[in-house]
Amino acid sequence: MKVEYGKTGTYFYLVGLILVAIFIPTSKFGLSVSQFYLLALWLLVGLDMRAVNNMFQEKPFFSRITSRIILSFKGIWNNIKTRSNDFIHNRVAVVMVSMYLLHFVGLIYTSDFQYAFKDIRIKLPLLVFPLIISTMKPLNRKQFDTVLWFFISSVFFVTILAAIKFFRRDFIDVRELSVFVSHIRVSLCIVFSIFTLGYFLVKRNYKVTVKALIVFLILWFLWQIKILESFVGVMIIAALCVLLSIYFVMSKCRYRYVKICLVVAIVVVATAVIYIPCRIIYAYNHPPKVDVTQLDTHTKLGNPYDFDTIHYSVEDARYVGLYLAKNEMLEAWNKRSVKKINSEYDDGYHALVRYLTSKDLRKDAEGVTSLTDDDVRNIENGVANYNYIENPGFKTRIMKVMVAYGNYKKDGNANGSSVFQRIEFIKASLNIIKENILFGVGTGDIADAFANYYEETNSKLLPENRFRSHNQYLAITVAFGIVGLLWFLFSMFYPIFADKKNRNYLYLIFILIMALSMLTEDTLETQIGVTLFAFFNSFLVFTKNFDSDSLSC
Repeated sequence: MKVEYGKTGTYFYLVGLILVAIFIPTSKFGLSVSQFYLLALWLLVGLDMRAVNNMFQEKPFFSRITSRIILSFKGIWNNIKTRSNDFIHNRVAVVMVSMYLLHFVGLIYTSDFQYAFKDIRIKLPLLVFPLIISTMKPLNRKQFDTVLWFFISSVFFVTILAAIKFFRRDFIDVRELSVFVSHIRVSLCIVFSIFTLGYFLVKRNYKVTVKALIVFLILWFLWQIKILESFVGVMIIAALCVLLSIYFVMSKCRYRYVKICLVVAIVVVATAVIYIPCRIIYAYNHPPKVDVTQLDTHTKLGNPYDFDTIHYSVEDARYVGLYLAKNEMLEAWNKRSVKKINSEYDDGYHALVRYLTSKDLRKDAEGVTSLTDDDVRNIENGVANYNYIENPGFKTRIMKVMVAYGNYKKDGNANGSSVFQRIEFIKASLNIIKENILFGVGTGDIADAFANYYEETNSKLLPENRFRSHNQYLAITVAFGIVGLLWFLFSMFYPIFADKKNRNYLYLIFILIMALSMLTEDTLETQIGVTLFAFFNSFLVFTKNFDSDSLSC
């Protein structure tokens, strides 16, 4: 039996949910405050203070205040008992919370309790949201949609700021386009917003103007995924689109030719997804043939060019080592920049050479003179390719990976590349798991286990790049072993199988987004990531009291 509360209590509760939705992509501090606000409501909403005041209005002031305080605490205690009882009898909520309790089990065999309690504090949303939301009254459709619209609006606000920075070219790395939180977490918020907007477009009877706005927002968010160079976002969107197409056509359509067309379309899209990156990679590594006899041998100042295709690689389908006049180039550079470069061994030399190559300029005085002031500033900041700032996108992202691959292949150095650092993180994770396969290293010993591995193997990763798994499933297995991983997967997917009403579009989409993101990110290891998961995992299950669009499983 849920604690009863009226419209005012519902209003305050709705405000709390809206605040969490707003702060997920914008503020860690705001998330902490909004969680405490919801916890306070959980304790207080349902107290009938008017009745308490009426009971003791004849008593002296001090007695009246004392009686009110005592009865208030009794009311709070009654709320705790009633809501705790509701929680305990809600199997789905209990299983959700068991994901958090798993970290307490890991305390039994851990040694670093300082790190363990820090990890437990970060993951507190895994306890707070299922406990609170499962024991409060559900929302109606309008209230439910309102929370989602505030979330989408907050994501849109973040992307507006990103667009401003993008058009101003006020960034060195595309990660900086995300102003408040990690660009990866923002990408996940964008992907969920896209599919939520698609749901509203199909299932809500909005006016034409609102539907036009929804289409605009979907296109806007897709563009944002592009400029953020979010491979994770693209892969999740592609996977979900394929899965949804297969489901709806195969289950809802009776026409065989439509199903055949779907299969053909999926094959074509899959082929394009594979072919386009392969084509970019091939073009990247195969520049046009150069006839050495036709090349200019001297600069306009009369200095000889060097043509070095051995020590310099290929980038952007161009030979970096062509038309090199080092001394002339450096002399011209030092006249334009406060960051002096005097030899090829100085910091900034390779960035200068690569940047000139990316603009198809020769590495001489004329090439340096052709650089704009913005170009000079980019090179001073370590930007090694004109396209990194002017043309961010998937092609540029692939080119960055290819540069990193060349470095990694040459000497096994993954520093400077998130892609190849992840390979090192996976190697470390698998080796740690081998030594602790059943129950892992415990909640608090994860950091020490990785640090010891990097030291013992003389890892080339710099200390500031020696991170953990960057894969949530591996992170759980390192901490809690195969047993812990199995329980984690059970607690994550149990709501889908426990209740048919949870097999609705929005919840399934959200769980799939989270599950796929965990393949390349340790989504639950940061405050924003764990709050995004815990909040919507509970919100989409426990707040609906209206008919859902069920998908049979």
